Amino acid sequence: MQLSKTDFLMKLFYTPNSPYARIARVTTLELNLGKQVQMQKVTVRDPNSYLLNYNPTGKVPTLETNDGFILSETRIICAYLNHLNDEIKVVADISDQLSQQFEGIASGFLDGIAVWVREQRRPPSEQSPGVIELEQLRALRCIDHFERLADRLNQSPKLGHIILGCALGMEARLAEFQWRQHHPRLANWYDEFSRRLSMQATVPEVSILF
Repeated sequence: MQLSKTDFLMKLFYTPNSPYARIARVTTLELNLGKQVQMQKVTVRDPNSYLLNYNPTGKVPTLETNDGFILSETRIICAYLNHLNDEIKVVADISDQLSQQFEGIASGFLDGIAVWVREQRRPPSEQSPGVIELEQLRALRCIDHFERLADRLNQSPKLGHIILGCALGMEARLAEFQWRQHHPRLANWYDEFSRRLSMQATVPEVSILF
């Protein structure tokens, strides 16, 4: 394990229900960096958010490194964290095309669900049925894809698996996201993956919007 300036804790800014921040939090724990990274809960979409002192985009996750450098965007943060502990391989190298492909599809799946959730949060008169239908169809295609792969999915803490686990966890936030009945193998994988200590420690607070 390679750590630098461990006398100064890094800060990972998050909100409890952001699946993107959850990915970074799970990755931190899977890399055994919990003692080097201080989890800092913040608000978003808030002009007075403490986070704006660090990141003008106001987005989570945001990481302040131990030399005061600011990183944003989930995969960038996870890749940086993995660099600090290269004994555990979470983020795929560029040469690992299969893992990168899986990461990409899982990320697209999560992005679509996030759009779906945000659209459902709008007042009914402002919701777009077309957008909702598009994201429902995207989610179904992806779920079918992951069901076909379920027997080959393992429980190792790879970034693609973490993204998929955090995306499937959005079922608690979206009543219409009922995927389990017709995807039993994927459900079995998810239920087992969710028992990991890193996933248990980052369970969303479903009463709070991300």
